Amino acid sequence: MSGMLSTEDIDRIAEEAIDSETPGALAASLIDAVEQGRVADLGYALTVAAEITCDAGDAETSITLAERAIEFYERSEGTFVCHPAAIRADALFQAGRDEDAMTQLSALRARLIEDPDAPMLVGDVLVANGLAEIAEEWLTEALDEVLRRQDELESSPSDPNYDDVAMLAFELLQARHDVRHELGLPHDDHDELADELLENLEESLEDESLLMFLPQREYEEALRRWPEPVVDHGATWDEHRAATEQELRLRAEHGALRLAVVPGSAAGLAQFATVDGTEQLDSDAVQAYSDSLAESDLTEISWPPGRNDPCWCGSTSKYKKCCLPREH
Repeated sequence: MSGMLSTEDIDRIAEEAIDSETPGALAASLIDAVEQGRVADLGYALTVAAEITCDAGDAETSITLAERAIEFYERSEGTFVCHPAAIRADALFQAGRDEDAMTQLSALRARLIEDPDAPMLVGDVLVANGLAEIAEEWLTEALDEVLRRQDELESSPSDPNYDDVAMLAFELLQARHDVRHELGLPHDDHDELADELLENLEESLEDESLLMFLPQREYEEALRRWPEPVVDHGATWDEHRAATEQELRLRAEHGALRLAVVPGSAAGLAQFATVDGTEQLDSDAVQAYSDSLAESDLTEISWPPGRNDPCWCGSTSKYKKCCLPREH
């Protein structure tokens, strides 16, 4: 393995390691790339290497790599990232350091009501180490708190915190559902809700294979007409196409097929933003315009393009050099 490793390359290594008979060799090559400075995302590379070595049974190497990833994120981004912390806890259990592992998980427990990545990570580590009852207790407690928050926000769905709380509730419901299934517990009301929400999500993603996107010229015109655009659009065109790439990736991960973008226009948005002769762009107007595009005969741009094909966003760059790295 030579040359700079992109996030997609690291993803591929992680996938290959799952079924590999020699995951340690893959981890070693990734660690070598890290030490030589040949990775585009150091924190992610360290995290994946830590996960592979943990799964391969090399607990001490995994602990070291996970700690490096945690330190990197805290130093470079000033944030606590759950994934390497969960790997570290799992490796500590493997190393027989149960008390240290629970100390790490206690830090993650506090994140259950803040970070949508935490519920599944915490649940998986506890279940894998024979502590499913604790996982069910922690997840239930966190879910009750988040559902309480959601109830308080029900009357204000436009509140900027509403979507975040709803996402947290969804992830907690699914993680708790999985743990209770592992324990062989009968379905309760929360489990029924988890099934219902997951089914609704899968159905909506099947129906939402097309995503509206504004090319650069149109986006800049939209910003000129509406200086404070809907938050989902982003403050700049770069933010808009990055958010679009991330949304496409999310839909793909949840099973959506034949994904594509449909280019829109500022003029088209204006048709749906006009109320009583006044242009008022809001989320309802954007959604209505997006729905109209999905039902139109406009040209769709299939996603994802090949790594060396022109990027879907309309730039002159190849996909691998343009929007592909924006998925993280």
